[in-house]
Amino acid sequence: MTTPHRHIVVFGGTFDPIHHGHLRSAIELKELLGADELRLMPSHRPPLRGEPGASSQQRLTMVQAAVEGEPGLRVDDRELGRDAASYTVESLRDLRAELGEAVTLTMVVGSDAYARLQHWQQWSSLLDYAHLLVLERADYPLEAAPEVAMAMNARRVSHVADLASEPAGKFASVRLRQLPISATDIRERVACGRSIRYLLPDVVAAHIARWGLYQTK
Repeated sequence: MTTPHRHIVVFGGTFDPIHHGHLRSAIELKELLGADELRLMPSHRPPLRGEPGASSQQRLTMVQAAVEGEPGLRVDDRELGRDAASYTVESLRDLRAELGEAVTLTMVVGSDAYARLQHWQQWSSLLDYAHLLVLERADYPLEAAPEVAMAMNARRVSHVADLASEPAGKFASVRLRQLPISATDIRERVACGRSIRYLLPDVVAAHIARWGLYQTK
């Protein structure tokens, strides 16, 4: 009988701030993929979006507090140690070197990020190190630039469970029952003095209040 690969899932993002939508998706992805571990990986300086409202250290602290005690979820802070922009391909290359060739590694991105994948650093090399799983968002259809769509569709598997059979190199998409919560809306609510309770963990809300994040300048 073939021994199954250990399966690590990486869920990246700015997490500015992390909220229940992120956390619920993380748990559902881990269960759906039968993964041993899901790592939330906060980005330092996202090259394709504006500067985050919270510092890298503040966002890291909030993510760590949000997942504390949750089995199978952990935080990977490797991108926050970089002085330059965060590139996913570099993180996957580092992870593959650490984990070895036999471990299954899956990178999760939202369909909004997938639509801009042609602008990512060395996007065509992502599948050299990991599988790519696109989380379909209701407000962003599953669309990509022609060159991206052609490359990914050639590697597409029918079922996400098929990703576990190989260490890397495959593409899939999935639609989860996502909570309609956005970090942008949370920041706007804070700026307007409106409640953000029940949109994110209380410990994260406490950090936002303590540090005075997302207040109107």
